[in-house]
Amino acid sequence: MRTVILFSLFLLLAVPVRAASSAQGGTGMDPNAFHLTLTTEPATVQAGQQVNVMLQLTDAFGAPVTEFEIVHEKKVHVIIIREDLQKFTHAHPEPGADGVLSSIVSFPEGGTYFFHVDFTPRDGKGVTLMSELRVEGSATQAPPLEPFVPGRIQTDDLLVDVAVQDMKGARRISFALMGLDEAPVSDLEPYLGAMGHLVVVSADGRKYVHAHPVDGGKPNEVMFDVLFLGSGLYKGWGEFQRAGKVLVVPIVLRVEM
Repeated sequence: MRTVILFSLFLLLAVPVRAASSAQGGTGMDPNAFHLTLTTEPATVQAGQQVNVMLQLTDAFGAPVTEFEIVHEKKVHVIIIREDLQKFTHAHPEPGADGVLSSIVSFPEGGTYFFHVDFTPRDGKGVTLMSELRVEGSATQAPPLEPFVPGRIQTDDLLVDVAVQDMKGARRISFALMGLDEAPVSDLEPYLGAMGHLVVVSADGRKYVHAHPVDGGKPNEVMFDVLFLGSGLYKGWGEFQRAGKVLVVPIVLRVEM
């Protein structure tokens, strides 16, 4: 049985602020010609200090993207993951009138952080763009990334049996949720319009998949069909809600295509 200790990763608040120029940032582009530009104020980001992170989405003509479809109750989903995959958060900053997503963030440790920005423009298809941010400061040494599912995981709040089943072109990942007394959970609540969410990234943090539940399974079981982007080692985070609290269940698995 794998024991995983969870802790608070970020202070991340959606705060409407005016954009400011900065030397710190990165740019991403997707095949549909949507662009992501990340800037910060101040330009140099230090661990433990508050910083204004600004994400600007633009279209093929350089115009700000200001109209979005609501997907799982939010206009934009931002997944922030440190390069060693030890820090994770799922946030939903609101775009301003100029399309800029501004948040006040405090990063707990130094390192390079990947921002995966997941959105659907009005009358368009889903897009995910990525950018990077370097945070100065010390960081704890991350343990080697080793697969531990299929198997049982223990968090501060749950015991979870994770199963992985080969499907045509996908893997079905099932989370059977129990209390610490091994009694099946019976009080799961919808979180962002679904009974769970699963984010999976490759070992280098760059290949990204956001999966939603499929029908079936036991009352305490949430299943996801994941289309992995090639063979290799992956880390994922299942998110579930009980009594208004979002519980995060990390997994690491090896995929052979």
